[in-house]
Amino acid sequence: MRRLGVRRGGQPIATVVFASASVVVFALTHNLARIVPFARGSLRFSALDGYGLVGPYVAELGEWWRIVTGTFLHADLRHLLFNMLVLYLLGRRLERFTGAALLAGTYVVSLIGGSAGALLLRPDAFVVGASGAVYGLMGAAYVVEYLRGGNPWRDGLGSLIIVNVVISFLIPGISIGGHLGGLVAGVLAGLAIGDTSRRRGPPTLAERLSGEIVDMPLRRSPYVVWGLLTAIGTASFMGALVAAGTWRNPLF
Repeated sequence: MRRLGVRRGGQPIATVVFASASVVVFALTHNLARIVPFARGSLRFSALDGYGLVGPYVAELGEWWRIVTGTFLHADLRHLLFNMLVLYLLGRRLERFTGAALLAGTYVVSLIGGSAGALLLRPDAFVVGASGAVYGLMGAAYVVEYLRGGNPWRDGLGSLIIVNVVISFLIPGISIGGHLGGLVAGVLAGLAIGDTSRRRGPPTLAERLSGEIVDMPLRRSPYVVWGLLTAIGTASFMGALVAAGTWRNPLF
């Protein structure tokens, strides 16, 4: 028997790789002499214009890679630090259950979903940042921990999601579509991954109350998991392309 939700050992390799990539991109795309005041304006225009997510460039110029690259750009140092802090905390929490490969898959699926949501609500505006992917990790972590028999509300994860969703609507300049799109994609990714504990059936009532589980053979084939993640990512990517094409007549 072991404590539910705790897996000892291992480093959050995928989490560190994604965070490090964002930091390196930040250093290459910002005027470092202007980042200390935390004010917007340090992001080089050439980087925003060349790699930021915006509908017309995706739809009219065929620059589909912006659906991915926009995630690794950040508006300013404060934007980067907040996203990387939450990415590390949530990524480490989820990666100990899923492993590096599935964490990476979830992150990619979530960032694509975030881009699709951003383009759906504001296809004519530039969007940058890892927030959509981070929201996806929130959603996936909630689902995976719940399916393992845990209580995400007890550890504050449920409250964290609610607070961040509310903030998305209250603070100007935030991509609501990016946040919600990433969250939805992350929840779907979590459902695709399913229960990562080694067991045949859902946790019993006694296991939920005691906070302990018994390991048994894995419930879902990795081929099924990766097939589902691929399907979610592909659907999100196609949705992003369609949403980008609405920039002349936005739906919202």
